[in-house]
Amino acid sequence: MTEIVALPDPYVPSLETCVFTGEEKAVIAVALTMEKPWDWKPGGTEEATLVAAKVKIRDLHRARHGDRCCYCRFPLHGGGHFIVDPEHVLPKSLDSYRPLAYTVWNLGIACKRCNMQYKRAKIDFVIDAVTAAAFQDSANYRLIHPNFDLYKEHISINMEMNDDATLIKYTKRPGSEKGLYTYDYFNLQEREVGTFDAAQGLDVPGDLEKGALEAQELARQFGQ
Repeated sequence: MTEIVALPDPYVPSLETCVFTGEEKAVIAVALTMEKPWDWKPGGTEEATLVAAKVKIRDLHRARHGDRCCYCRFPLHGGGHFIVDPEHVLPKSLDSYRPLAYTVWNLGIACKRCNMQYKRAKIDFVIDAVTAAAFQDSANYRLIHPNFDLYKEHISINMEMNDDATLIKYTKRPGSEKGLYTYDYFNLQEREVGTFDAAQGLDVPGDLEKGALEAQELARQFGQ
């Protein structure tokens, strides 16, 4: 069996801080025998224990990503389950990845847009989708992995807003193939608003002007 070497964790708190109790481990083991382990609802104390384990996972990833979507970095603070999705990078709906349904490194948090509209149950972003030893390797993923890649090393974001206007600009880091792939895969251009391009006839609100100009300058520097 090929030994899997854990990669350095780019976020805090680390994945290792998510520790399940003996009861949680036992219930998770049973859940993994079900057709839909993440959605299994046994009722009673078993279900309460499973929910507690899910809350641990969710809270860890909310802390790691600052309450932002792991793919587009949109703020999720204060959002309940109607807004925030538990994200399984290798989709739990596929038989091959069902055993990873509660594996912390395969999870994150995502907005409904990225998870339901773009990511869904696709695996086209995985280079080797079969070899288990490759699943914990950043290089095996074309997109920015929520746990193995530090997002800001691939894409920087400028976001400002006031009562009347919003500025959002994604800047792909030079030389980052993952940044370019993630930008295109999740259609982050659609997320961008308020580019304040005079040629488009858009006005710059006074209190956003500085941020808008900074975003424009970054875009010019990186050829965007």
